[in-house]
Amino acid sequence: MESPADLCITNGRIFDGRARLDHTAVAIKSERIIAVSDDETVLALAGSEARVIDADGGAILPGFVDAHVHAVFAGVERRSIDLTGASSLEETLELIAEAISRGIGDEWITGGGWSHEFFDHPTADLLDEICSDRPIALSDAGHHTLWVNSLALKLAGIDATTPQPHNGHIHRNESGEPTGYLNESAAELVGAIIPPASPDEMYAGLLNAQQHLWSIGVTGWHEAILGDYNGKADCTDAYLRGIAEETVPSRTSGALWIPQGLRAEDVPDLVDDFVRRREQNAQAGFLTSTAKAMIDGVPHGRTAALLEPYCGLEETDDSGAMHFDEPAIAAFVLALDAAGFALHLHIMGDRGIRTALDAIELARRANGPGPRHHIAHLSMVQPDDARRFGPLGVTANMQALWAAPDPHVVPMIGQERMSAGYPFRTLADGGADLAMGSDWPVSPSEPWWAIHVAVNRSLPGDDGVLGEGQGLTLTEALSAYTSGSASLVLGECGRIRVGERGDLTVSSCDPFSIPAEELIEVRTTTTVVGGVVVHESPESA
Repeated sequence: MESPADLCITNGRIFDGRARLDHTAVAIKSERIIAVSDDETVLALAGSEARVIDADGGAILPGFVDAHVHAVFAGVERRSIDLTGASSLEETLELIAEAISRGIGDEWITGGGWSHEFFDHPTADLLDEICSDRPIALSDAGHHTLWVNSLALKLAGIDATTPQPHNGHIHRNESGEPTGYLNESAAELVGAIIPPASPDEMYAGLLNAQQHLWSIGVTGWHEAILGDYNGKADCTDAYLRGIAEETVPSRTSGALWIPQGLRAEDVPDLVDDFVRRREQNAQAGFLTSTAKAMIDGVPHGRTAALLEPYCGLEETDDSGAMHFDEPAIAAFVLALDAAGFALHLHIMGDRGIRTALDAIELARRANGPGPRHHIAHLSMVQPDDARRFGPLGVTANMQALWAAPDPHVVPMIGQERMSAGYPFRTLADGGADLAMGSDWPVSPSEPWWAIHVAVNRSLPGDDGVLGEGQGLTLTEALSAYTSGSASLVLGECGRIRVGERGDLTVSSCDPFSIPAEELIEVRTTTTVVGGVVVHESPESA
C-alpha cells in the first residue's frame, strides 16, 4: 500500500494543466502528488492525521504561475500608499491624505496605483494642497508616469529651463512651468533622488506580496525586473533572504534588468555581469536565467513604438521611440541568446514587435535553437508578425486582462488599431506557446479576471468585445496561466501528475460548468504550496 497521504483534496473536478480529467481527487505526501484518482481511491490513502479538503464541486488545478509580475514593489506599495482601490479622483486624494495623516514614510511620500481615468494630467497643486512640506512622488497604475508635488520638482531641479529627456516628457503649463506630470524617462529625473526602499522594506514587501498572491491561487511567479530601475533598488536580495530563511516556499524566478539606452559596444560587459549574477543566484537557489528589456513605452503616453504615427501627430510623423537603437537590440539579443539567457521583452507597439522579432530571427540563424524568449504585453502586433512567434519559438507572455475595449487609448491610436490589439487567436493558431501574467501592480493580479477577458475579450459593462474571433478557449487560457507559465519561467511542467510538486489551487466552482460570461465571478478557495495549505477562504475553511 502507498504510504499515507498528508493531504487529500476530494469532490472536485481536475484540470491537470492541459486538459480536464474525469478524476475528482488528489493525494499529496510530503510535498509530492502521490495519486490522482476518484474520491474513494484517494481517501483510502489518507493517513490517520491527514488533512482532507472538500473541493465542493470546484476545480482542482495546478497553482497559477504569474509570468510577469513586480511582486516586491507591489508589496512595498501595499504597505505604503496603495491607490489601486480608488474609484474616483476624490477617493484618490482621500487615500493620499489619510496615508499622510498616519505618518507614512520618513521624508519622501511614495506609493502608486492612481488611474488615468480620473484625470487627464494630474498636477502638483493637487498634492500641494494635501502636503507641501514633504516631497511626494506617486506612480500611475502603469508605472510609466510619476505624479509629484512642487517640492519634489524643486528637489529634482526640474523647472522651466529643464530640457526634455530622451524618451520622456515633462508636461508643462502655458507658461512653460512643469505641472508635476512626468512620463517615461522624465519620471526618472525624480526617481533618481528618491531614497530607495531599504532591504528590510523590500523583504517585507515580498512577504506581503506572497500572502496576497496565495490568496488568489498564485503559487509561483517571475519577478520581471531585477536591477535598479526608476528609483527602485534591485530586489534580488529580498528573494535570496526569503529562500535562505525558508519564508518564501513559492517557486520563483527573476529577470536581470537591461538598462534603457544600453549601447551595442557595452553589451559584452553586460553579458559578463549577467553570467556572474546568474551563477551566484543559482547557487543560492534563485533562478535568474532571463534578461528583461523594455523595448518601448506605452500607447496611452504615446511612447510605444508604432509603424504608423499616433492620431493627431501625422504631420510630425511622431510614432514613438524605442528605448534602444536597433543595433543595440540586435547586439544584446544575439549575445544573450548565445549565453543561454531567455529574453523577456516589454513591447507595446507594432514597430517594437517587428524589431525584436527580427533580432531574434538573426540570433536563431547565428546560434541555432536556444532559450525560450518571450514578449510581454502584445498590445499591437501585425498579423504577419503574430504568425512569426511560433516558427521562431517565441512565447506570447500575455497580460490578458488588458485585452478588452479601452476607450482611453483610442484617442492615441484610433479604433482600428485598438480593435486589432492583443491578437491571441492569431498567435495561438500560428503555433506560439502561451503564458500569462498580470504585471501587478501595473494592473490587478487576479488570475480569474484575466482568464475571463482572455476568453470573452471584454469585461462586464464593456461596449462590445475587442477583436471578434481573437478569444482563447477556456482550456487554452487555463493552460497558459498554469503549465504554460510554469514551463516558461520556472522550468517546471506545472501539471497535476503523480510525482510532481503539490502546488494546487481549488476554485469556487467548476469553470467548465458555467457560462463563459460568468468566469469573472470564479474565486480561489484554497491554495496549496509544496503540499502545505497556505490559504483558505473563510467559506471553505
